Amino acid sequence: MSNISTRPGGAKVLATGIITVDQIFGVDALPDHEGKYLAHSFTEIGGGVAANAAVTVARLGGTSLVAGCVGDDVAGDRAIAELRRLGIDVTRVNRIAGTTTPITAAIIDRAGGRMVVNHVSPDLYRDADPRPAGTIDGVDAVVVDCRWPAGSIATLRAARAAGIPAIVDVDRPLTNDAEPILELGTHLVFSRDALCATAKIVQPVLALRTLRSRTSAWVAVTEGAHGVSWLDDEGLRHRSAFRVDVVDTLGAGDVFHGAFALALAEGSDEESAIAFGAAAAALKCTRSGGRAGIPVRTEVEELLNAEGALC
Repeated sequence: MSNISTRPGGAKVLATGIITVDQIFGVDALPDHEGKYLAHSFTEIGGGVAANAAVTVARLGGTSLVAGCVGDDVAGDRAIAELRRLGIDVTRVNRIAGTTTPITAAIIDRAGGRMVVNHVSPDLYRDADPRPAGTIDGVDAVVVDCRWPAGSIATLRAARAAGIPAIVDVDRPLTNDAEPILELGTHLVFSRDALCATAKIVQPVLALRTLRSRTSAWVAVTEGAHGVSWLDDEGLRHRSAFRVDVVDTLGAGDVFHGAFALALAEGSDEESAIAFGAAAAALKCTRSGGRAGIPVRTEVEELLNAEGALC
């Protein structure tokens, strides 16, 4: 039997990693060749894997903190100001002189498909101080991406020392400087492509088992509409995705990881945390605008309760 959250809405989560400004273009169909294309809509909003996870925690009723880096530019001002407005503690965010804030251009078609181009200044993380990312007093769980390895490692080491859940969103192959993350995270959640590339194995289940042999962490793989698979003491497990009308998948993975981390921080077991994360991500996919589509807790609970009524 799954373990339901015992501290709903009261937990504190630190998210460490990338903070961006997203420029989102709505088009009829994704481009398949060079040329000029007309967008029917445009939105500029904050984004980034870790930042979106932090916003998710706040939207779902948790206390949220973020650690990362932005440039000393107008985009950085906007990114930090938006996070503050959303109630997120940004005292662990570095402003790096002489660099630009990461910018993401996302092209979304009417079926919810996406094409994403991201620019990160090559100097943004080079001299960034990782020590603030290792300050986790009172934090109940952490979630990191792999964009800022030094900051993520500082957060994970502190979380390990404190004995709290340390979730890693692995959505791209791990580089050599990020390899220690495999040993420091308590929960490694891979995208399918990142899992297969990191393990150097094409078949996801075999790749998952191979990665499990290289780490003491709990391991899982997300596959979008195909759901989530993970390994535990009972062997290979699977959770189907919620069936929804997809409008925009941008940020859905970030939402999943933020919700998953919050659920673990509140005392849920992994199976319940996956259900909570999957419901939050599914609801996000029904709405356009990246971060703007993150649901609130009552909406997630309603979807979970509706599924339970059908079982």
